[in-house]
Amino acid sequence: MELVMWRYVLLRVVYAVGTVWVAFTLAFVVLWVVPGDPVQIQLSRSGADNVELSPDQLRALRADLGLDKPVLVQYADYGLDLLRGDPGFSIRSNENVGSVVGAALPATLELAGVALAFGLPAGILLAVLATLVRRRWVAGLLKTTPVVGISIPTFLIGLVLVHFVAFEWRLLPGIGGRGPAAVVLPAITLAVPVAAVVGQILGRSLAATARQPFVRTLRAKGLGEGRIMFGHLLRNAGLPALTMTGMLIGGLVSGSVVVETVFSRHGMGKLIADAIVDKDTPVVLAVTVLGSTLIVTVNLVIDLLYQYLDPRIRWSGSSIRSRAAMRGDYALT
Repeated sequence: MELVMWRYVLLRVVYAVGTVWVAFTLAFVVLWVVPGDPVQIQLSRSGADNVELSPDQLRALRADLGLDKPVLVQYADYGLDLLRGDPGFSIRSNENVGSVVGAALPATLELAGVALAFGLPAGILLAVLATLVRRRWVAGLLKTTPVVGISIPTFLIGLVLVHFVAFEWRLLPGIGGRGPAAVVLPAITLAVPVAAVVGQILGRSLAATARQPFVRTLRAKGLGEGRIMFGHLLRNAGLPALTMTGMLIGGLVSGSVVVETVFSRHGMGKLIADAIVDKDTPVVLAVTVLGSTLIVTVNLVIDLLYQYLDPRIRWSGSSIRSRAAMRGDYALT
C-alpha cells in the first residue's frame, strides 16, 4: 500500500511540475507574440523616447536586457534562471524581480486570506440555511442568491462598495489606504464570488446527500435536523466544497488583478497587470510560475486529503484517472 501511495504522490508531483511548465511556456509565448518592443516601451515610460538614440545604443540596451538573443535561447535562459532561483531583473525598474515580487506578495496574500475567511463561512452558511429552511420561497431565494453572486462582475461589486460604503457613507476606506480597515472592502469584493460558488456547490451536494437512505434512518432514530446537518450531512457533502476551494485559489489570484486595480492596492494583481502592459517578461514569468505553483500545490494537498475524508478513496491501486473522475463527480453533484 505504501508503494502505491508513493507512486501516486510521485505521479501527482510530476503532473504538477508539468502544469507549472505549461503555464510558464504560455506566458512566454503570449508576451513574445504581443506587439511592442520592451525597450521602446521603457524609453517612453521614462520620457526618453524623444531622445535620439543611435542604432548602436539601442542594440546595446537590447543586449543588456538579453533581448538580442534568439527567442528559444531567451526561453531557455528564463527557465533555467528560475530553476536556479534567480528570476533576474525587471525591465521596467531594473530592480531584482525577487525583491519586486516580495514587496507585492504580502498585500495579495493578506487580501486573499481575508477574502477566504469571509467567503467560505458565508457560502457554507448560505448552503446550510437553504437546506434547513422549510418555507419554499425563502429556500428558493437562498438557492438563487449564489447564481446572482456568480453573475455579477467583480469590478462592479467593487465599484458599488467604493461608491456607497466609502464615499457616501464613509464607513471604510475605499481607494488606497493602509491598515486592517483598508483590506475589508477589497476582501468583500473577492469574497462574494467565493461565497456564491461554495454556496451553490455545497447546497447541491447537501440536497443530494439529504435524499440518501442513511438520512431517513437517522430521522427514524429521532435525530433532529440540526444534528443530522452538522453531524452527518456536512461531513458527507463537504468534498465538493473542498474541491472547489482548490479551484477558488486560482480565482482569487486572477481576481486580485481587477480588485487591486479598482481599489488602487499595490499587490501582485497590479504588479502583473503593469508588467504585461510594459512587456516586462522577467516579472510576468516569475509571477506566473509563483501563482501556478501555489495553485497546483493546493490541489495536490486536496488530492492527498481525499483518502482521509472519504472512505471510498484508498490507496488500493486504483488509477489516478478513477480518482480524478470521482473528483469530477463530486464537483458536478
